[in-house]
Amino acid sequence: MATQGERQDFLWRPNTNDSTNLTRYEAEVELWLKAFKSAERKYSRKPFQESVTVIGLVLSLTVNLIWMVGLLGVRVFQWLRKQ
Repeated sequence: MATQGERQDFLWRPNTNDSTNLTRYEAEVELWLKAFKSAERKYSRKPFQESVTVIGLVLSLTVNLIWMVGLLGVRVFQWLRKQ
């Protein structure tokens, strides 16, 4: 909860439409938008390590699948040769 001193230090900004206030408010809006966009870019980016992990998983699954299909092909070929 704010103390009395903090309440007295609060600057009341009058709601007037003069050019000085509007310019100041526009500058403040730009500042906050820039800050929020910067934070969004910083925290929404996927880290490099996560991308490498996904690529590694896909590659290992592909190699294992090719290996198993090859082994199955050899077994089928051996079975057909015995027939």
